This record gives sequence, C-alpha cells and structure tokens, in this order.
Amino acid sequence: MKNKSRRKQVMAGTLLLTVASFVAKVLSAVYRIPFQNMVGNVGFYVYQQIYPIYGLGMTIALTGFPVFISKLVVDTANPHDQVALVYRIQLILLMICLGMFGLLQFGAQPLARGMADERLAPVIQSVSWMFLLIPFLSTWRGYFQGRFEMRPTAYSQVIEQIVRVSVILLTAYWSIHALVDPYKMGELAMLSAPLAGIGAAIVVAGWLKSQPLPASSRHLVNQGMLKKVILEGGTICLVTAVMLLLQLVDSFTIISGLKGLGISLGQAQNLKGIYDRSQTLVQLGLVLSTASTTAALPSLTVAYHRQQDLTFQHIAAASLRTNFALALAMSAGLFALMPQINRLLFSSSQLNLTISVYCLSIVLVAILFVDSMVLQSQSQYWPIMVAILVGLVFKMASNRLLISWFGIIGASYATIASLAVILIVVTILAGVQLLNLFSSRQVGQLGIILLVMVAIVHLVADGILSVGGIVWPRIEALLIVMICVPIGITIFFGGCKLLNVFTVREWLAIPLVSRFIKLKGEKSNEN
Repeated sequence: MKNKSRRKQVMAGTLLLTVASFVAKVLSAVYRIPFQNMVGNVGFYVYQQIYPIYGLGMTIALTGFPVFISKLVVDTANPHDQVALVYRIQLILLMICLGMFGLLQFGAQPLARGMADERLAPVIQSVSWMFLLIPFLSTWRGYFQGRFEMRPTAYSQVIEQIVRVSVILLTAYWSIHALVDPYKMGELAMLSAPLAGIGAAIVVAGWLKSQPLPASSRHLVNQGMLKKVILEGGTICLVTAVMLLLQLVDSFTIISGLKGLGISLGQAQNLKGIYDRSQTLVQLGLVLSTASTTAALPSLTVAYHRQQDLTFQHIAAASLRTNFALALAMSAGLFALMPQINRLLFSSSQLNLTISVYCLSIVLVAILFVDSMVLQSQSQYWPIMVAILVGLVFKMASNRLLISWFGIIGASYATIASLAVILIVVTILAGVQLLNLFSSRQVGQLGIILLVMVAIVHLVADGILSVGGIVWPRIEALLIVMICVPIGITIFFGGCKLLNVFTVREWLAIPLVSRFIKLKGEKSNEN
C-alpha cells in the first residue's frame, strides 16, 4: 500500500509539474505578441537582443539543473546526505553564477559593442541581477523534485512567469504613453527577470520554512561533482537552450552583418525586430514537443534500467514519430498561412519567407528533443553535448557569410543548417539506434498528407482573399486563420487516420487524442 501511495504521489506531482510547465511556456511565448504590438519592431529588437541571456539563466534555474539535481537526490538514500549534496551543488552554481553576473555587469559595454549597438549595455546589466538568484532556485527546486514534491517548482514557475509577463507588459504600456526611449524601455523590461526571480524565491523559501530540512551530514558527497555538474547538468541545459544559443549568435552577428551590406543601423534594427517574430512562433510550436518528451522520459528511463528493450523501443519510437509528425504539420501550416499569421499577430506581413524558413526549425528541434531524451535515459550525455557545440560553431561560422550572400534570410538558413548539423553529428556519435526509430513509410505518407493540406489551405485562403470586402487587413487575416486552421487540422488527422500513419500506441502518445480513440472504441493494441 505504501508503494502504491508513493506511486500516486509521483504521478500527481508529475502531472502538476507538466501542467505548470505548459502554462508557463505558453505565457512565455504569448506575451510577446501584445508586447511587440505595443513597442514596435525597434523596441522588440532591443528586448530580443538580450532575451537569450535571460533564457539561458531560466534554463539553469528552471529546467536543466533542477532535473539533474533531482536525479542525484533520488540516487542518494540518506536524507542528511541529500541536503549535503544540495549545498555542495549550490556552492558550485554560486561560483558559476557570480562569474556570469560579473561578466554581464562589468563586461556589458564590450558585449554591446560585440552586438554592434553600444546602447544595449544598460539592458545587459539589467538582466544580470537574475543570476544571483539562480543557485538558490535551481538547487532547492531540484531537491524537492528529487523528494517527489513537485509543488514548489510548479507554483514558483507559474508565479515567476506571471510576475515577469505583468512587469513587461506594464512597462511596454507605460513606455508608449510616456514616449520613453526603446533602450530605456528594454532596460526596465529586463528588470522583470530579477523581480520574477524574487517572487519565485519567496515561494520556494516558504516551502523550506514550512518543511524543516534534515541536518546536513557535511559529508563530501560525490567527489566528481564538478565534472557531473558540467557534463550531465550542462548537457541537459544545452538541449533545452539550443534555440536560445542560436539566437544569441544572431544577437552578435545579424546587425553587424546587415550593416556590412550598407544598411543603416535603424533599418537593421527594424529588420532584426521583424526577424525576431519567428522566435515567438517557434517557441509556441515547441510547447507540445517539450511537454510530451518531458512526460515520456521517466517511463523510458525505467524501461532502460529494467532492461525492457522492446518497451523502450516502442516508447522511443512512438515519441519520435508523433513529435516529428506534429512538428511537420505545424511547420507546414505556418508556411501555408504565414502572410495571414504574420499580419494577424504582428500587424504586418513583412519577411514572410524569412520567418517561414526559420519556423522549419520546429521539426528539427522536436527530433533533437526526442534524441536527447533517448540518450539521457541511457545516461549518454557526451554525444548531445559534442553535437550541440559543433552546431553552435557552425552557426557562428556561417551566419555572417550567409547574411552577406542572401540578406536577413541568410540567418534563417544558418539556423536550419546548424540544427541539421547537430542532428547529423548526434546520430553519428550515438550509432544507428536513433535512425531505427524512424519509419520511411510514415515519412512518405506524411509528405502526401501535408502536400494535400497545404494545397487546400492555400486554395481556401486565396478564395477568401478574392471575395474581398473586408476593410481591415487584420480582421481579414483573422477570418482566414479561423477558417483555414480547423480545415488544416481536419485534413491532417483525417489523412493520418485514413492512411494508418500511426499505430494505436502512437495515437495514444498525442495529447488529447487518446480520449478521441476511446470514444471511437479502438482497441489499445498495435496495428
């Protein structure tokens, strides 16, 4: 009975954390739409230039290191040693984060010059304060998760995003009415990061106060801790932050690359602000992939450790194939409706092709998430770390070159090429096990379905446009999106059902679809 009760606790906690993570990720992506509408392209550029630094800090505090620490806590049986372990990791993270704080505070001017815009220095300094809170937040979140208590992480995560989004939108509203300079607006908006961190820290500290900790054993737990922190914790952070790292390269290379083409700073800022819209769409597109891989990781790890090879293969294949299919559908849908989506969300349909190409990264990152999940469940970290570092170097080497050849769309090409390089390298290093998860038959079927979907959606959109009669472009775009999105979804899932693209196991891996299958009376065995 005790084991059953613990199992229920773990399942309830995992569900709570998944829901909280989903809400936080949606909030983190959606707020940028009204924010961009309020501050315009240049204001959005200022914010997005520094956003990857914030995102990297959040990865350490919220996802990468708490997951890593929770695994170590689970593997440490003695409660007193668990506390000693947390304190030791906290000390390591404190040294790392103090170094980051110092670099951003005192190196802000050189960093801003590296971004080809010295006025960004105060914005960089503004976000640096959040790094002082990360050692506390990441270690205690990880400790509670390792003790199967998910509420501190879940509640603090949601509070953090609510505070941050509220401060950012209030700052944007105030800045447009007070006619504040975009750089001052960016500086104040980035202060939302440490303020939100304080809100999260209050929640976590309240939990610590209400549940007294065992005394630390003061043992020198796990002699190779620094190596583990860098290799295992660092790898988890790299995977979660792969798009942020590529965006950081963009922050340092796009403006200088555009200026090298003879474009003025003002024009370059405007173009970069429009280009940055794509990051919002990609983040929204990856919400489902992130949630589903997070949910599948514990089952995959258990199957691997129990040497249940067939179960492991089935879970991994179902996760990869469903994530790949959904990501393809989202990318194809965005490509087909980009002019309308761009106008509806951001008031203009500039750089449609550039944004559409960038959104193809949804497919590649979804595959990378699953590959990483498979390797993490087997405690294989170095293939992912090496692959991401190689891809990052490739992005740095190719970004300026492709921008000089193709203009701003070259940055989108470089992002897609870098992600492809990462996947190729990780597949080579990890062997054929990742390739075996794919189904060539399924890929061919998806290609046919998506071609039909895109063609019909295009025809419907063109038909609505030809009718005309709507004065406001955004209302017209809203009408097209509201009609075409359900049509596209129906064609995609109807085609998948008609051609038997998914096994029942794979249908069940798609969020909300399991309920639909039960209503239809399907049997839960493989086709």
